[in-house]
Amino acid sequence: MRNILLVGAIIMAAVAAAPSAGQSIAARMNPASINGTGKLSDPGLQSTEHVVADFDGNASLQIDGSHSSGFGYFKGSTVGVAAAPKGDDSQYLAVGAGGKAVFDLRSYTSGENELGSVSAYLGSLDRYNFVQLLGLNTDGSINFDNPLLSLSGADLVRLNDGRRNGRLTFGFGDSAGIGAIVFGSTGVAFEFDSLAISQMRVSGSRLTAASVPEPASWAMMLGGFGIVGTAMRRRQRAIPSFN
Repeated sequence: MRNILLVGAIIMAAVAAAPSAGQSIAARMNPASINGTGKLSDPGLQSTEHVVADFDGNASLQIDGSHSSGFGYFKGSTVGVAAAPKGDDSQYLAVGAGGKAVFDLRSYTSGENELGSVSAYLGSLDRYNFVQLLGLNTDGSINFDNPLLSLSGADLVRLNDGRRNGRLTFGFGDSAGIGAIVFGSTGVAFEFDSLAISQMRVSGSRLTAASVPEPASWAMMLGGFGIVGTAMRRRQRAIPSFN
């Protein structure tokens, strides 16, 4: 329980732009942990999550190429280009300056199942990195103009107790209005791996998943944290090191 609720910092943002008035988004960072070899590594998934994109060819969720740019796949670290997340010996994705990587989540937010959480292992966080959650327009298309929630690299480092590697997890009180997750950067580079989701059956308009605390529980633990997402519009610039 301490690992779930107390490791890292926790924030809550009420989403007025979402279709459901009761929709809420909770986010937390779990710092990289020491593995069996004494090195820092991914702290791991929630018990209900499974990886949907590992960037090693085993992915059920593909990057949205038509809305993504300035990204590349790497293994290991290349000075001045990309640094592997701590403990990550596999292939990972890195977004270069002015680029972004968009993942369409709509297939997980409709029908009998809903999106309980989405997470990713982030590496070498910098202030110019950012993560956004995008909502939906009335016609069901993704709203790229007004993010539901936007966190900068500085926000994420602060929530991660000043550490630069860790797993970011978003939990949803009602995920019907979640359209996509975006990883972007205005500088070189933003590295991440092992994008995972938890998908649960819903009761009414509320999730029944016990692994994601109810909105009231998140609110009680806010303390001094209250970062509300605002729209971040970044001009895309092509860079030679990324596709």
